[in-house]
Amino acid sequence: MKNAQLWKLKPEAVVKPWGLVHSDALRLTGVQVGVGELWIGSAQTGPGNLSNMLGEPPRQETLAQLLREAQLMGDSALADFIGAGAVNYMRSNPHRGKTEAWCVRVADGHTGVAAGPGSPEDAEQLKKIIQSGSLTPDTTTWSDEVRRLFGLVEPLQGGEIFLVPAGALHTIYAVGQESRLVIDEIQEGYGDCLLPTLSKILMVQNDLLSVQVHPDDQTVADSVEGRLYLYQDLQSNPTVRVCDFGRRPGEYPELGFELVDPEAGLRRVPPLQAQVGHGHRAEATVLDPHFAKCRLALSAAGTYSLGVCCASYHVLHWLDGTAELRAPDQAMMVRRGETVFVPACLEDEVRIAPETDCEIFDDFFPDIPHIVGFFGSRGATPDQIEAALNPPRVAPK
Repeated sequence: MKNAQLWKLKPEAVVKPWGLVHSDALRLTGVQVGVGELWIGSAQTGPGNLSNMLGEPPRQETLAQLLREAQLMGDSALADFIGAGAVNYMRSNPHRGKTEAWCVRVADGHTGVAAGPGSPEDAEQLKKIIQSGSLTPDTTTWSDEVRRLFGLVEPLQGGEIFLVPAGALHTIYAVGQESRLVIDEIQEGYGDCLLPTLSKILMVQNDLLSVQVHPDDQTVADSVEGRLYLYQDLQSNPTVRVCDFGRRPGEYPELGFELVDPEAGLRRVPPLQAQVGHGHRAEATVLDPHFAKCRLALSAAGTYSLGVCCASYHVLHWLDGTAELRAPDQAMMVRRGETVFVPACLEDEVRIAPETDCEIFDDFFPDIPHIVGFFGSRGATPDQIEAALNPPRVAPK
């Protein structure tokens, strides 16, 4: 595409009641302000949503606006930005639910997740407990029976990976003054978004997220097209909060438990790994039909091309290190904490030249057969590939 280029994306902070407290704000004002989410790769639009501003090269518009301009020029122009596979997917799936995945970056203190009830009977029992109003936000006070019904998995460790299918009742927590949890999340792009994925960083300090559940694609389609009446617009807001412990309005336990699928449950993902030359390593952390997330460990010894090419855009987020990112007519320095959007038409031309050893998350829309072939040709066994594509339900620790 003419004038195609790389774009640094400015992060968007979202204040949440359970967020990571900014110590300077607390020290200087006494007000506990918690940043719960950083949206780092989003083209979401509409109320309650954010799209990242294009930061470098400077341009006073968002990623969503950039993609909308491309769409007005036709599917071919949009495909140059996000890939033909992504365009076809969104055309055939105009109403999308919310499957997501978590990569645990930091877990300090008392941390955990809920994997969801394991049977319809357990779900019904849990529903009664939640509707009674007796549940507190301090998970350490929950009885053994409540912990069993929620399927608590604790403590968490950095490097753990979980897939959260639609229908899985879940929450995330870090309870105690010294407890903190940082999770890198990828999920489906929903609503009118032109990007099939949304990349975030979740942060929790001495609190827990609401107990929630997400609908699948078909449920959202049925609600939008009038085959199913629900009292929440799942197209624009696919997160149904079952219990928020009185912090905010908008708790829907009846709707939530209609959507709970005890067969879904949290899944523990075993990553696939491959050596890709010059001391570089690629790890497929999540492989789902909706999204893929790879972790790249790059050595300063040599350049790296986006080896797991899928004719897709890439959202590259630097976890550590410094590198020069090179396109045919462009070069930019990228450092820890920065995020770059790579248009699909530049995918096979981009090179990463690390100045130091680098760790990078690479989010994109997957071509599953291509990814399987990539890792299979580099030593991944059929059993390992099957476990990555169909990860087992997590067992409580």
